[in-house]
This record gives sequence, structure tokens and C-alpha cells, in this order.
Amino acid sequence: RNGHYVALKVYVHTSSFHREVPFYNHLKHHLQTSSHQGRYNIRNQDGIHTVLIFEAAQMSLRDMKIVFQQGGFDEGLVKGAITELLQAVDFLHTQGQSVHTGKLQVSELIKFIIDIHPGNLLLGAYDNQSLSALEHKELVSPVPRKPVSPARTIYLSRLMRPQVGPMLLSDFGPHGSDIMPLEYRAPETLLYIGWSYPVDIWSVGLTAWDLLEPSKLFTARDEDGDLYDAAHLAQIIAALGPPPPDFLRRNQERASDFWGSDGK
Repeated sequence: RNGHYVALKVYVHTSSFHREVPFYNHLKHHLQTSSHQGRYNIRNQDGIHTVLIFEAAQMSLRDMKIVFQQGGFDEGLVKGAITELLQAVDFLHTQGQSVHTGKLQVSELIKFIIDIHPGNLLLGAYDNQSLSALEHKELVSPVPRKPVSPARTIYLSRLMRPQVGPMLLSDFGPHGSDIMPLEYRAPETLLYIGWSYPVDIWSVGLTAWDLLEPSKLFTARDEDGDLYDAAHLAQIIAALGPPPPDFLRRNQERASDFWGSDGK
């Protein structure tokens, strides 16, 4: 009604665990000056749904690459995207920790993870022009839809050609939830070693590669196409060389699944 567009993320009403809500509660003191508008509940015939309200955005860089740039983006675009991504990560690593009386309390901070990959890098909008055009097209020529119940209708998505906009990092959750793409796991997670902020920088590096190149640096799959930690570690070693001995000693039991006593 006021010309401002938002995106609504509606949780399944039967879900007892809303994995993003604790993260935003964790950062609520730092979100006072951001565009995040909070959350509320809606009720329908099935029950109560938690709803998160976000700044409206365009497609993700992953989808944009699949549709428009399968060979990879140009270097200038990737440099800009990674610069903005690092600014977001820096905010979460530095200002985010001051929520806890200004001290780095790892047990509290590391229970949340930043799920960094091109699918969670959204292209924002500097103004409402593209969103207004999308609204106009919907009013003039509505997309196909399928009513599945008196209270629920499924709509076909409308493809919108992306416009220049800021990078938005989305989709956060608690440490331990399996939401990170498996090929993005850092060596620390593969070896069940306690991890901290450096794993986010690992994800940033892999994100840069995926945006630049047509294929992923690591697949985490063996020759048969099956997910396999040994294959993932072999791919990392092929790219970066063998891990230092002191790194393997941080979890010798797990390391023994892949290396001998001599580290080979």
C-alpha cells in the first residue's frame, strides 16, 4: 500500500524448530539500523505459521549463473560480489560478537553458521522499479496457478531479468544443521575438528571459484558419483597439497580413517 515491497518466508505450521529465528534474535541489537523488519505469526485453517519479513530481492547468483552465465561471470562482477560478501561476513564476525558483552564467547557464537554459497547470495534492488514492473505484469497478465485447497493456491514463478543491485546474504541456521552444500565443507568439518570463523573464509573462496568457473572446484564424489569423504579429501589435497601433521593430530581417530601413522 505504501509502495514498499517485502518478501515473506512462511514456515510450515507443523515445524517445531524455526532454525533462522534464533539467529536473528541473536543479532537483533545490531539489526536496528538494517532493513530487516522482524517476524510475526499468521493463522489459517491448519494452524499458526511463523513468518519472517525480508527486504525483497531478485534471483540468487546461482540461479542467475544457471540461466544467463553457465560459463561463469566476468571477473569484475565476481570481485564486486565477493567484496560485498566479505563485508557481510566481517559484520557477523566482529560486530555480531559484541552481543555477548563485547567478549568473544565461542560457545555461543559458533552455534550459528553462515551458510555461504552462490545459492544464498541474492541480488538485491536499489529501487522499486523492477519490482513495480513485475507487479504490473502480474496485474495485466497473471501467471498460471493451481488451487489445491480453498485456502491455498500454488503460483508459477515469473522469470525476471536481473538488474544491478547490492549483494544480500541469506539463510542462516544453527551449528549442526545440515544445510551447507556438502562440497563446501572445510577440512575441519570433514575431520570432525572444532571449527570457527576460518571455515566461512573457506566458503567464500569456493563461492568465488563457483562464480568464475563453469564447474565446481570440489565435487565431494567418487568415480561412481557417490558422496564420499575420502574422495573429497583427495580432491582438496590435489588442489592444495597434503595437510600438515599437526592438523591431523587434532583428531587422530578420525584421521586414521584416511591416513596411516606416517601421515600418508
